[in-house]
Amino acid sequence: MHASVKKASLLPAAALLPLLIACAIGHAADMPKQPDSGPLAAKAVSDAIGATLRADVPTALAALKTAPVDQFNEKDARFRTCMFERHERKTPPPMTDAPADPLARQVLEVYQRYWWQATRDPATRPAEEKQLKAKLAALIGEKPPAEGEEAFEALTDRLSAELGKRGMHALQGRTPPLYDLLVWGKQEEKDYTVDLPSGEKQPVRVFLMDDWVSRGWSRYTACERTGTGGWVKPEGLYAVHSAYGDLTGEDFQASFLGHEAQHFADLKRWPDMKPWVLEYRAKLTELFKSDKTHMALLDKFYRSRDDEPDHPHPYANKQVIIDIVAKMGLPADSDLHKSDPLAVRKAARDVLIEDTRKREAETPPAAAGDAAAKPKS
Repeated sequence: MHASVKKASLLPAAALLPLLIACAIGHAADMPKQPDSGPLAAKAVSDAIGATLRADVPTALAALKTAPVDQFNEKDARFRTCMFERHERKTPPPMTDAPADPLARQVLEVYQRYWWQATRDPATRPAEEKQLKAKLAALIGEKPPAEGEEAFEALTDRLSAELGKRGMHALQGRTPPLYDLLVWGKQEEKDYTVDLPSGEKQPVRVFLMDDWVSRGWSRYTACERTGTGGWVKPEGLYAVHSAYGDLTGEDFQASFLGHEAQHFADLKRWPDMKPWVLEYRAKLTELFKSDKTHMALLDKFYRSRDDEPDHPHPYANKQVIIDIVAKMGLPADSDLHKSDPLAVRKAARDVLIEDTRKREAETPPAAAGDAAAKPKS
């Protein structure tokens, strides 16, 4: 039986909301301990990963050049080498993780070339997107799609259907700021009930995905050091199984289930909520539910911050930090790493509840109820 094909709506409809995570969080205990990188190298790696999540390769490479080579431990040195080999060159590198299926290989090659160029120079993105659409159309014997996102979405639906005939699940759409490609071979379903900070119990169905062909632009750009961990759609939550081990750790229970269940609840009430607001609220939930991963989660938030609302994840990270610091009555430049974790978690819950009350006051109860009854497709 062929794998089912999941339709991807483009943001801001919020049907594709990948959660970008550092997959090492929550698995460090399972890996052999090696010496930490020196302070300059550690900062360089952190800054570089943050830049890749903003699709900004030049800044990432510049950050990696600021630290002495001998300060990088083995893992970080491999990351540094890969980043220079993949991105500091005049022509696109050879394709990574080439699948056996000819069509899947061609599709992945088209996307990887687009990601490589689009993260090097934002000014080229419109031209690169036009070329991406034309090349994808040619793979299934079509002319380039008409202008507009609806025409491209119809094209990607047909292309995903072709991949489905070959036993693959495919999801295409925009993970701001770039078009994305998620392709996997297997999935299984599990049902959970998630306790949200508001006291609400949110039932969710989780689709655990395995046998990956492509995990998206962020993973490719960051040399597999980070990547999409999951997303929410009307039928449930999608999780990269390998990113979460045995599913009992906080990386799954808080950073996936908590984060994405908040998305699921919010989209029922406010289906047109802006992507950065969805991320902001989900990250508050994630932080509230964190204990063992609390510091690693703060590291991720501080590492990737941005002033641009069109970059939902890093912009939300910055707003979360600002609002929690304010809620705790701390100076604006305070470092939450130095605050009592329980106090930070309580503040995250309080900020989220206050934000919910404000939004409920602005949205008539009937409208919120209608949104819950009519989830976006």
